[in-house]
Amino acid sequence: MELSIYYSSPPLTTAEQQRLDEARKNSAPHTEPDVMRDITHYVTTTTWSGDADQAARKLSFEVAYNTTKNDRTFTPLNMEIGGFIYAFYAEDDAAAPVEIFCGRIFYRKRNTSQFTYSFVAYDDMIYLAKSRVQLIFSNVTVTDVIKQTCAEIGIPVADDILQIPTVVNFIADGKSCTEIFRMLQDKTRADTANYPLAGLDFTVVCLLDKVTIVQKGTVIEGYIASDAVNVDHTEHSQSIESMVNRVKAVDSVGRVCQVFTVNDDVMHYGMIQSIYKMQPPRQGETVDNVKAAKEKLKQMREESSLEGLGNIQCITGYSIVVQEEQLKGTFFIKSDTHRFADNVHTMSLTLEYMPDTPTAPVIEQQDVAEPVFKSAGRGKQPTYSATGTLNVEQGLNAGWSAWGGQTMDNGRNGCAEAVGKIGGYYSPFLAQEANNGVVSVPSMVADADSAGLLQDFDAGSLEAGDAIVYGDDDHVVIYDGNGGYYGNSSSKMITVHSRDYMDVGMTPTKIIKASRG
Repeated sequence: MELSIYYSSPPLTTAEQQRLDEARKNSAPHTEPDVMRDITHYVTTTTWSGDADQAARKLSFEVAYNTTKNDRTFTPLNMEIGGFIYAFYAEDDAAAPVEIFCGRIFYRKRNTSQFTYSFVAYDDMIYLAKSRVQLIFSNVTVTDVIKQTCAEIGIPVADDILQIPTVVNFIADGKSCTEIFRMLQDKTRADTANYPLAGLDFTVVCLLDKVTIVQKGTVIEGYIASDAVNVDHTEHSQSIESMVNRVKAVDSVGRVCQVFTVNDDVMHYGMIQSIYKMQPPRQGETVDNVKAAKEKLKQMREESSLEGLGNIQCITGYSIVVQEEQLKGTFFIKSDTHRFADNVHTMSLTLEYMPDTPTAPVIEQQDVAEPVFKSAGRGKQPTYSATGTLNVEQGLNAGWSAWGGQTMDNGRNGCAEAVGKIGGYYSPFLAQEANNGVVSVPSMVADADSAGLLQDFDAGSLEAGDAIVYGDDDHVVIYDGNGGYYGNSSSKMITVHSRDYMDVGMTPTKIIKASRG
């Protein structure tokens, strides 16, 4: 086994470049930047690791370090934060080295008592994890979202990246790139329409300097982890200490509205119950209370791990076949740690069992009552008195402040009522509709037509404050100017602010130009 580590200086700042140019011009003593300097003979220990929850792969290593003051024969390394680190691995002297890591130094620490310098470098996924973006995705595939997100931060994507056909629509409002990737994972797992990639699970990884997608269950070919050959020992644990097998969902007045139960687990292990407090929509997003309540259900927890001789292909995102006394089958690598010391390569893997036929728990859902939400601190609903005199931005803010998160008088059928009450702060037309008690979408559409404010739907002509009509005058909301809407949720029976005007499940057909009248 042979591991080689190389270092290259970070790009010079403008001031550093000017000083170097000046020194060259004056023939003054100067130090040229390092270009792929072999530092292997300085390195004492190296750890190469990855984790499904941490995105970036990490290379941690220590180098021998001293000063000429203490040892005149020692030439110390000068490796800077931001410098590039490259690692090459060869199985034996006859094998050609393979590059397994390239990244930048993010951390260094000197220990004078032990005469060492410690460094930590990360691959380019670290920039995707630390960077936040503002992007709008409309009718694009999951793969294209990943490409656009990486392009925003300047990270290249592999040419042969897996094409995932799931189509998504959402706004990434100040989210990190890796948060977007997790959203894409949820949306892809929920997709049942795109066979054979329906319900696909995947991991976004950086292989050397390019981002790609690894489909969960991609098995490393030609490798079997076996206690007869390359596994020192394994561990496997089971626990129900964190189990929850019944969840009661309660609304803001304390009523139980829904109950979710895994009856098999209740029967086998006993009842362990939790409470989920149903949430009204938060500013800028809707809340799926059913999904959130189900996520509180926890089954038996199983953890597996193995330690043995290292294989550089065994990294997070891929799967391996294990044939050992207590672990048999295919396992997904959730995290990996490879150690290189004294010409020995060992690894520790945290594993998740992947059965040939995955099974999901059967969850019984009982609907007990319709939830009621009351806006905290708002007390009684305000008496309507708006006259449409504010500008659109001020009016939307005032309308949402007064009526956001409220239950309309018409409950689940309160969409026109909500549009009139919220929009009446900036639109004279909507103020008149609200004051006249118009709560029917067809009536509002007819009045808008008479007022010369109605037109066929065209996304290009949407402006903040316009009302979007869906279907055959079936539903109406207010466009927020950023791809989302303010409107009434029939299922939640409150007004909501959603980020995507297409998530109502109907086709937009008309626009009421309330922004102009």
